[in-house]
Amino acid sequence: MSILRKPIDRDIKSNTPNSSDSRLRTIMAMVICLLMICQASAQKVRCQHHGSDVAHSPDQLKTETRSSFTLQVVFHILWQEESENISDERIESQMIRINEDFNQLNLDVALVPDLFQDLIGSADITFVLASEDPFGASTTGINRRQTDIENIGSVLSSDRKEVIKYTTLGGLDAWDPNQYINVWIGSTVDVFGLTTPLEIAGTEDDGIIITPEAFGEFEDDSSITNKGRTMTHELGHYFGLTHLWGRNNGCGTDDDGLDDTPEQERPYSGCEIFPQVSCGSVDMNMNFMDFSNDTCLLFFTKGQVKLMRSVLTSVRSGVIVSDELPILASELAEIEISQDAYTLYIKPQSTIEGPVQLDFYSISGQPVHKEVLNILNEYELNTNYLPKGVYILSIRSANQRFTHTFAAGF
Repeated sequence: MSILRKPIDRDIKSNTPNSSDSRLRTIMAMVICLLMICQASAQKVRCQHHGSDVAHSPDQLKTETRSSFTLQVVFHILWQEESENISDERIESQMIRINEDFNQLNLDVALVPDLFQDLIGSADITFVLASEDPFGASTTGINRRQTDIENIGSVLSSDRKEVIKYTTLGGLDAWDPNQYINVWIGSTVDVFGLTTPLEIAGTEDDGIIITPEAFGEFEDDSSITNKGRTMTHELGHYFGLTHLWGRNNGCGTDDDGLDDTPEQERPYSGCEIFPQVSCGSVDMNMNFMDFSNDTCLLFFTKGQVKLMRSVLTSVRSGVIVSDELPILASELAEIEISQDAYTLYIKPQSTIEGPVQLDFYSISGQPVHKEVLNILNEYELNTNYLPKGVYILSIRSANQRFTHTFAAGF
C-alpha cells in the first residue's frame, strides 16, 4: 500500500520560567528537549510503497499500438466537518490537474530542467467522472456520506479492513474496481494518500484514499499539497510505479527499475534548488514520484509512461471506458483535424465504418457532447457554443480509438 504521509507540526510553545528558579528552568528545558526528540522520531516519510515490483525491463513491458485511453473515476467522499465535504468545483480542479499532468499539458512542465526535457512522457490517458453507476443508472461519479467517525481514512476494523471502504462499517463500498478507479476522500491521521498494491487489484479494497487537505487545487500558500498532485502521485502507484529510490534509502540497493530515472539515494521534501546530486548522478526530485512539494512536481518520464500503460492494458484493463473495445486497438486510420474559430473539421484518411462513437470532454473530464455516427467520412463539429477552454475529442469504432486535444472559445 502506498502511503503519502503528513508532516507533523514541530513548533513548541511554552512560557519562559522565572530566571531565578534554576531548578524549574532545568526541568522545563528537559521536558522541551524530550518533546522535541519524540516529535522528531514521529516525523515520517511522506510515502511508503509496499507493493511488489512490476517487471520493468524493456523486453518485458507489453508492446501496444499507441492509442489513447479514457478511464472512469468515482469519488466517495466521507466527511465529518463541513470543510471535509469537498465541493464539486474542487473535484473539477482535481480532474483538470490529473488530465494535465498525465498528458504533458501542465503549464509548469516548462520548468523541467533542460537535462531532463527529452525524457518527459505523455501517457495519453484521459480521466472522466463515471456517468453510469454499476447498475446502469445515470450518475455524477460523486458519492457523499456524512460520518461521525473521526479520521475515517485511517481507521481499521477489528478484522483489519479499512473502514472508509465499507458501507456496513460506516464508509462507502467500492464500485466494481474492475471497471472504475475508486477514490475515497476522508480525513486521515498522518498520511496524505494511500494506494493499494497491484497484488490486490480488482478486490473490494482496490483504490486510493486521499485526505481532504491534499485533494484538488486551492489557495493556501502554507500548504505543500495545494496543487492536487497527491492524486497524480497515487495514480502513478495505481498504475505500477514505485518511488524513484525504490523501497530502501541508499545507493546500490534498489530503485524504481527504470532506465530513464537516475538512481536516487532518498526522497526529497520542500523545493530543493536544482541540481541535487546523489549516487553519482543528478536527481530527478521534480518527478511526480518524488516527495517534493506539489508546486515542484512536474512530470513523468517516458519510461514511467511505458510501464503505466503496460499495467493499464493488462492488470487494470477493465477501467478503460467502453468494454466492447479491444485493449490493443488495431492500426488507426489517420485522421486529419483542422479548426477555425467556430468549427472543428474531422477528416479520416479513409472511411471509418460505423457505428462510430464521437464524444468530447472538458479537460476536467466532464462530458460535453456525445453522438453515434453510422459512418465517418468528413464531419464538421460546431464549437461556437463552447466556453473558453481546452477539450478532448474522442472517436471510437469497433476496433479503433483516436483522441485529439483542442482549444475553443478563444
